[in-house]
Amino acid sequence: MGSISQLRRLRDVYAGGVVAWTLCLLLNVLQGEGSARQMLLLLGLLAVFLVLLLWSAWCLWDAGAQRGMDRSGRTANAHAEPS
Repeated sequence: MGSISQLRRLRDVYAGGVVAWTLCLLLNVLQGEGSARQMLLLLGLLAVFLVLLLWSAWCLWDAGAQRGMDRSGRTANAHAEPS
C-alpha cells in the first residue's frame, strides 16, 4: 500500500511540474521577450514532465490492476458464486 501512495505523490509532483512549465511557457510567449534557446528549454522541460506524468500514471494504473488479481491471474471477484 505504501508504494501506491508514493506513486500518487509522484504523479501529483509531475502534474504540478507540467502546470508550472506550461505557465512559464505561456508567459514567455505572451511577453515575447524570451530567446529561442529559452523557448526550447521550456518545451524540453515540459516534455520531460509530461513523459514522467504519463509513466507515473501508467505505473499507478498497473499497480491498481495487479491488486485486483490473485496469484492465478483471476480477479478477486471471480471466486464469488452468483446469487
